Amino acid sequence: KLMPRRRLLEQVIGERFDYAEMSKRALAANWTSLTNDQRAEFVELFKAFLSDRYAGKIEGYSGERTEYLSERLEGSYAEVRTRLVSSKTEIPMDYRLMNKAGRWYAYDIIADGVSLVKNYRSQFDKIIHSDSYDELVKRLRNRTVAEEKKETR
Repeated sequence: KLMPRRRLLEQVIGERFDYAEMSKRALAANWTSLTNDQRAEFVELFKAFLSDRYAGKIEGYSGERTEYLSERLEGSYAEVRTRLVSSKTEIPMDYRLMNKAGRWYAYDIIADGVSLVKNYRSQFDKIIHSDSYDELVKRLRNRTVAEEKKETR
């Protein structure tokens, strides 16, 4: 079972991240060929995958601080530049956001210059072109199931 802190983290993050937009951008041109059911399934799988992949890293943070460097606003899009600072290192963390119905949601994170969405777009594209979209879904599902098994041990 998920630890209470992790469950709370997932809830807070889930309220501020637009997983549908992240999914659409990560799949890029492949998104347009999916049915609404396939899109909904992919969004849930990608959300679970990201949660499994990054929640543990976030849980491990303690004592670090975030410095806000700047923000840039262009219509309904914004970029907030920050830096995660610990006693040993500083990591640039930029957030790309979009305004939907008066609320800001993150759709990409750029950690140390690497875009999360672009990184996964490249990986997903390779899998889809060398195998198939169904293979990508299978791999995401298997990774998510493997993480769930680890959590219940």
